[in-house]
Amino acid sequence: MQNVWKSTRMGTGWSAPAPLIEAKFGVYDFMPTQSGRFYVGSNAGPEDAKNGATYVFSRLTFAKDGVQVKSLGQPLNTKGFNGDFFVAPDESYMIVSTNETPDYESELYIAFRKADDRWTVPVSLGPINDGVAHRWGQFVTADGRYLFFSHGTSEKDCAVYWVRFDHLLEKLRAAAKKAG
Repeated sequence: MQNVWKSTRMGTGWSAPAPLIEAKFGVYDFMPTQSGRFYVGSNAGPEDAKNGATYVFSRLTFAKDGVQVKSLGQPLNTKGFNGDFFVAPDESYMIVSTNETPDYESELYIAFRKADDRWTVPVSLGPINDGVAHRWGQFVTADGRYLFFSHGTSEKDCAVYWVRFDHLLEKLRAAAKKAG
């Protein structure tokens, strides 16, 4: 059983945490957005598994009969584990950890949401991906200026890095348009 917990602001403190979602499927990196949509990493369904994915980027919705999860499909979900991501609060872009190897090495890529609710082909964040490492935990500050992410090749050398992101974002958006 996988759980997502919720606390409510109450006066000067917070309520005790209580389960918001109790799922019989994997829930990884639960991320709400301004629109009220929720994104998660979750178990691969038959179509994604056929393409070699073990875990996939998905959209989660609450329904009368429980929680429903729908894969965001390709081109976002690639072979292997697709679980570490950041969705912009306005859902204009998603930064994903991808190209994961059996040794958990991965790179950061970005995809942009199209008007038809599909996503562009992800493009590399460039020099951030230089060298062999596991990159995860990506997060962009509320003002959109900085990207934070974890980077390491072993438990001994993992660290949090940050880069100026707002200027890089415009270059990446142009690269995504070229890639189609």
